[in-house]
Order: sequence, then C-alpha cells, then structure tokens
Amino acid sequence: MDVSTLPMILAWGVFVGIVFSAIGAAGGILTSFGMITLFGVMDPNSVKPMTQIVVLSTALIFVPGYLRRASAVVPLGLLLGGGGLVGAYVGSTISSLYLSDMASFRPMFGLLTLAIAGQIFWKLIGPSPPQRPTRDLSGVRLLCTDFSAVSFRHGGRLYSVPTWSPVVAGFIIAMTAAIFGVGGGFLLVPYMASLLGMPMHIIPATAAIAIIMSLLVSISNFVAMGAPLQWPLLIPLAIGAVAGAILGPVINKRMKNSWLQAVMGVIVLGIGIKYVAF
Repeated sequence: MDVSTLPMILAWGVFVGIVFSAIGAAGGILTSFGMITLFGVMDPNSVKPMTQIVVLSTALIFVPGYLRRASAVVPLGLLLGGGGLVGAYVGSTISSLYLSDMASFRPMFGLLTLAIAGQIFWKLIGPSPPQRPTRDLSGVRLLCTDFSAVSFRHGGRLYSVPTWSPVVAGFIIAMTAAIFGVGGGFLLVPYMASLLGMPMHIIPATAAIAIIMSLLVSISNFVAMGAPLQWPLLIPLAIGAVAGAILGPVINKRMKNSWLQAVMGVIVLGIGIKYVAF
C-alpha cells in the first residue's frame, strides 16, 4: 500500500466512526464502500470480515460512554444479540459460499444501499409520529426483565417489548447483515425507532450491543472459511474509526438526528446509484 494513501484511510475511518457512533447505523455500508471504491479491494470475502472488524472496533469504543449515562437498554440489546448469534453464522456461511465474486456482490450491495436510502428518506418526509418526550436526565430505568417482556421507562414513557420480538428480529437482521458483511444497524435502528417507538438517544448503544455479539460470530466464521484479511489497510482504517467513535456520541447528544439522517441518506443514495448503474 502506498504510504501517501494513509491519511486518506485514516480520514475515512474517522468519518465512519463518527457516523456509526452518532446514529448507530451505516458504519458497515461506508466502510465497504471505502474498501471497494476508494482503496481497491476486489475480493468480497476480504471486504466483508474487514468491514465487520472495523464496525466491531468502533462499537467497542462508543458503547461504554452511552452506558455511563444510562442511554442504552442492555437487556434488549442482549436479546437482539442472542438471536443474532445463529443468524450471523447462517448469513456468513451463505455469503462465503454464494456471494464471493465482485460481479455479483457489487450490484447486490448497491440494491441494499438504495433500500436503506429509501428507508431513511421515507422516515424523514413520511408522516410524523405523535410527539413524545424523548429526554430524561435520569436515563433509561429498567422496570422488569423476564421470559415474557423487557419493560423500561425513558423520557416519561413506559416501554414493554415481548422477548420473542427482539430474538426473531435479531436473527433476521444478523443473517442479512452477515450476508452483506455489514453490522446490521441499518435494520436495527428502524426496528427500534419505528416498530418499538424508541427515541434515537438510546438506540445507538442498544443496537451496538447486538452488533458486537453477532459480529464476533460472523467474523470468526468468515476467517474460518478462508477469508483473507489485508492488515495494512485494515489497521489504519480501524484506528481512524475508533477515533471517530469518540466524537459520535457527542454529536448524537447535541445535533438533531434529522440532520444526521438527511446527510447519511444522500451519501447512501449516491453509493447505491453508483454500484447499480455504473
């Protein structure tokens, strides 16, 4: 690798870390795009585990900060991650065997990003849900966690999630994410924001708990099946992402999420168009 590209790799890593830790999604999408288009990695089975390692490194950095201010629903994240353990193994196995050449992977990845962009813009311009209090200085307060449901209070509102829901969602999301070699935040975030009605301030770390669990399985399986890792690219990219992950929670706390999502939607849309049409 040319030493002159090192600042670009680090800068892209910082960007990935900021985006992922601020909104809890799209870190894998941006990492894969950088590896394929900016840095010329042409083996999908190399891109997928390296992308997931970057996402995993980022998640491990920013989650503790959210936990310290009680901005995560840990039992919900564990249930999503528990379902994701099996899904990650199934998805990474399918991906290694049947999505191993760039000619098939690139357009499929492009369709995925277009779907995500559509999801983001629909949320931004679609019907607005009733306004609810979303800020609670005391953070998340768990009320009950048992075999039937996880109940917690945040922002003056009571939430109760039946345990089967995150387990099933975790399996489907982790399998899909592993097939494309990404983290899964693009599905975890709308699941929690739209289906469960959770505020964005407590979603990134909750999603990251599930992502960490599923990525450990997915990465291990990709490597066990012979995926090559390009360390000269992976290490600086991960270092940049870790640095960006320190800034993301601050941005999450201070900026309107609609601004972050609008910028993210434009970027993801551009990636999808490029990979499908060009």
